[in-house]
Amino acid sequence: VDPTVFDEKRFGAMLEGLFDEEILNTLIKAKNRPMVLTQMALLELESAFAGLPDTPGEAEAYGELVRIVRGLGLPLGGCERIQGTPLPYVYVAHLRSFLLIVLGAMPIFYACRWRWATIPLSLLVAAGLLGIEAASVECEQPFSPEPSKNHHDV
Repeated sequence: VDPTVFDEKRFGAMLEGLFDEEILNTLIKAKNRPMVLTQMALLELESAFAGLPDTPGEAEAYGELVRIVRGLGLPLGGCERIQGTPLPYVYVAHLRSFLLIVLGAMPIFYACRWRWATIPLSLLVAAGLLGIEAASVECEQPFSPEPSKNHHDV
């Protein structure tokens, strides 16, 4: 599965039961889901407080809730900047080339010292370093529109 391709079915399955069909379709079609959700939250607040009498306590509660919802825009903007700034290709290519050289040269350098243990120890070190590299690839797009491959609960 290509992580850069948006899968509507998987995204819908991830949000199933949280939103009704109309809102879910709006979210699937939205280019900026966090801002759409923020606007929906503001509309829900407005409709929830619309029929209530104007008392100072309710006005204060409404103002505080609106401030909190609007305050979500700052971290969301930061998340969008992180998502929109991938690592430079030269940096990634250099790291992968260096990793390949280290993993290829390690058995040669340690063969005399480790003897027959060179094979399993080299495989162990390679598994660890390649696992770190795979985790970095996953972390490069932390706010992907795709549901996480780790299937975390929402």
